[in-house]
Amino acid sequence: MKYFFTLINLLFISLHLQAQNFEDGWRYAQDNPYGTARFAGMSGAFSSLGGDMSAIGLNPAGATTFTTNRLTGTLSIFNNNNTANYFDKSHGSDYTSFDDRFISMDQIGAVWVFKSDVSDWNKIALSINFNKDADYGNHIRIQGTNLTGNSVTNYFVNNANGIKLADIKLIDGYDDDYQWLGENLGFGAQQAYLGYQSYIINAVDPNNDNNTQYVANAVYTNVNHQNTINSTGDKSHIDFNIAGTYQNTLQLGFSLSVFSIDYTESNTIIEDNYDPASDLQYLKLRNTLRVEGNGIGIKLGAIYKIAPGTKLSLAYHSPQWLEINEYMKQTVHTEMGNGDIFDISPAIENEFAPYRIITPSKFIIGASGVINKKGVISIDYTYQNMGNLHFKETEADADTSYFDSLNDNISNSMQAIHKLNVGGEIKLSELSLRAGGFMATSPVKANDDLFTSKGYSFGIGYDFGSFVLDMAYVNQNNKESRTLLTLNDAATVDTQQNRFLAGIRYNF
Repeated sequence: MKYFFTLINLLFISLHLQAQNFEDGWRYAQDNPYGTARFAGMSGAFSSLGGDMSAIGLNPAGATTFTTNRLTGTLSIFNNNNTANYFDKSHGSDYTSFDDRFISMDQIGAVWVFKSDVSDWNKIALSINFNKDADYGNHIRIQGTNLTGNSVTNYFVNNANGIKLADIKLIDGYDDDYQWLGENLGFGAQQAYLGYQSYIINAVDPNNDNNTQYVANAVYTNVNHQNTINSTGDKSHIDFNIAGTYQNTLQLGFSLSVFSIDYTESNTIIEDNYDPASDLQYLKLRNTLRVEGNGIGIKLGAIYKIAPGTKLSLAYHSPQWLEINEYMKQTVHTEMGNGDIFDISPAIENEFAPYRIITPSKFIIGASGVINKKGVISIDYTYQNMGNLHFKETEADADTSYFDSLNDNISNSMQAIHKLNVGGEIKLSELSLRAGGFMATSPVKANDDLFTSKGYSFGIGYDFGSFVLDMAYVNQNNKESRTLLTLNDAATVDTQQNRFLAGIRYNF
């Protein structure tokens, strides 16, 4: 039987796996050059071009670049090659989208174009488009020797101190005890219970039910860590768009965006290399986090034709107001020096108090030009100040101290990111060839290498008359930081992603 309950006290917020931090805010705020194969083949440099369903997601004014009604759809597969660096070791891991699904829908949408010969508003376009922003599918393996003396056992000791021994003794079985502690004493008490029942920790005075001080059943100098993170899910949005062209020169557009987040992470940390005399010899903690989110945002855009074939553009993306709901299950496995083995696996899924992430607004400037009526080159610059990333409680009476501190830390340690996307296309009769490149700077003031990305792309399209077939390849390199489960220590993870896309454009 599965139990569900809500924990809304501050203890959950401050102890829940460090779940509300910049790493998570960054995960849900980021977007990538996903979308149509044509869009991806030119590295997403489309804000002044328009005429592409995914380009409308950059600049809603681009919907009136279409000359006919159009329906498009795009599928993709990808592979991630990860290299994680943690203290003295570097470890590689690999993930392919086939591990979780055969193929992914990156984009599907349609646009309807209405022309006028009697108004200065020469064209009106309405569109609806689904577009993927991020794919969370990955497998990361971090391992090495922690040289700071930091141990997972400290996490359980810190949570247990202050909790009465009588409250974390086995009373009604793992499920009922774990549920009762969460409902009445909070998430920290659940961690104390797991640590005590698996013999990771012991009471200083084990014969006193009022004991509130605990010690680890471990002796060590430097422990080994192996942290495995398996994740699935994605972030996507649907744009509802209206745009118009004035006197064949100025294009204006507005979009309402509805966002959806689906993320599941199985995060397992193994700790060993304790001294031979230690009671505890092996520890494995697994937390399975399930995240559901939704939100809204708006986009405004303009494209101005300064000369035949030459355009400038400006787009504004409002903050995304995202509401995040999190659910989690835990299991603990330990092995003792005397041969005893303990498995604690409550059949409980914690439902945590929802919270909001408000992403920073974004500004996009673009320029494009047609070359000899056969080719086009386009460039986009994006500015987004990640220091404005903001977390907020949804409960009216919630204690705001944790999120206030987190937001202050983000404001002081994060900075604006600058993105540059460049792409080009050349048409050879029915055949189109495309290429592009992109890069984004770091949002971290103290480390200009973290959370950066760069890449390049190639694409090809063939016009069959009634429809166009597009294909693209995107190579993207990201560098991120991942904090190990329950620890303050982080690893840097370099990811090289190879993505292949195929799509169809159909005029109707």
